[in-house]
Amino acid sequence: MSAKTHDTLVIESRLAELGRVERWLAGLLEGWKVPPETGFAVDLVINEAVTNVIGYAHPEDTTRKTRISLTDRPDAVVVEILDSGAAFNPLEAPDMVEARDLEEASIGGRGIHLIKSFADDYSYSRVSGHNRLTLAIHKKG
Repeated sequence: MSAKTHDTLVIESRLAELGRVERWLAGLLEGWKVPPETGFAVDLVINEAVTNVIGYAHPEDTTRKTRISLTDRPDAVVVEILDSGAAFNPLEAPDMVEARDLEEASIGGRGIHLIKSFADDYSYSRVSGHNRLTLAIHKKG
């Protein structure tokens, strides 16, 4: 019997759901024996992407659903995030401008930059009224 290499979690559009995402993700990564450095990157990109979906895709409607799917491949963990918010390709967002000093630095606005920095491959598509963000994090360690 082969081990399960794919799982999906559906959450409501509420920040309180992030705790459930963390517990689900920790169990999967441990069960799949994902190296810690890779697990950190997977956790970070999911947290940033889902927080953005909750905050921007449908902030007024907490009943909207977001689907998070993970696939364990020999070389990478693949994350797919599907939401029904307005069309938005985060990969086309302007690059973050680095502040010259702390006085210029703003709070926030780093999520997409972090996703691009920690995911090795990424793509976006709009499918049947849904945003689909796919991220691959190569296994390290």
